[in-house]
Order: sequence, then structure tokens, then C-alpha cells
Amino acid sequence: MGFLKKLFGKKKKEEKREAQVKSEKATADKIKEEDARDITLEEVEKELNDISVAHANDKPGATRPEEKAEAKVVTERVEKEVELKEEKEKEEAKPVYHIKKHDDGWQIIADGADRALRVFGTQKEAIDHAKEKDLEYLLYRADGTLRK
Repeated sequence: MGFLKKLFGKKKKEEKREAQVKSEKATADKIKEEDARDITLEEVEKELNDISVAHANDKPGATRPEEKAEAKVVTERVEKEVELKEEKEKEEAKPVYHIKKHDDGWQIIADGADRALRVFGTQKEAIDHAKEKDLEYLLYRADGTLRK
């Protein structure tokens, strides 16, 4: 009786393992088809967690090449997504200001704005204020040409 249990038990484990491999391949195919912008960080973390939980009972040190490839693809997509998102946030977060000559002195004006943010008596005061407020700025000469 013990022999039959072992025999049928192994068969069930093999069937379960085959079903799991098919499921993982389907997930990997699905990931490849999705666009990197459509996948969220939470979805990636969930899939990675599912993969690691599914293989927690495997033999120690037994890592299949497919798992490594899947993890690498997912990791690269997440890194690229995060990088693009950070770049976009940086571009949107800091507007560019212009320090230009004004009738009453020197002005700090936002890019595309009609009115000055603030007017100062000297160019140095305007520059110091921009640095103090951590503003990105372009500096112009009194004749209106851009300084380097």
C-alpha cells in the first residue's frame, strides 16, 4: 500500500508542477505582450511575489532559467517605468525662470508668463533670490541676449 501512495503521490506532484509551469509561461507571455507604460509597480511586485511563493517548496538552489529570464524582464520593465516617471516629474516639477532687465531694475519672470514674479534693484539680488528659492533660471544681459 505504501508503494502505491508514493507512486500516485509523485504523479500528482508532477502534474501539479506541470500545471504551474504552464501558468508561469502564460504569465510571462502576457507580460511580454503588455506595454511597459500599462503595467504598474504593484502588479509587478505581486507577480514576483507569486513566483517566489510558488517556488518556495522547490529544492534549495534549484532555479530554472525561465524564472531568471522572467524576473529579468519584469525588473527591466519596472526600472524603465520608474526612470521615465522620475524624468517626467522632474521636467514638470521645476519651471524655468528668466532673469531679465526691467524698467525698474531686474525681474524674475516664469517661462511664458506675462508678469514678473518679482523685481529687484540689481541683477545680483535677483540671482541671489533665485538661488535662495532653488529656482532654475536663465540669465540675460542688459541688452536682452542670453548669458552662458
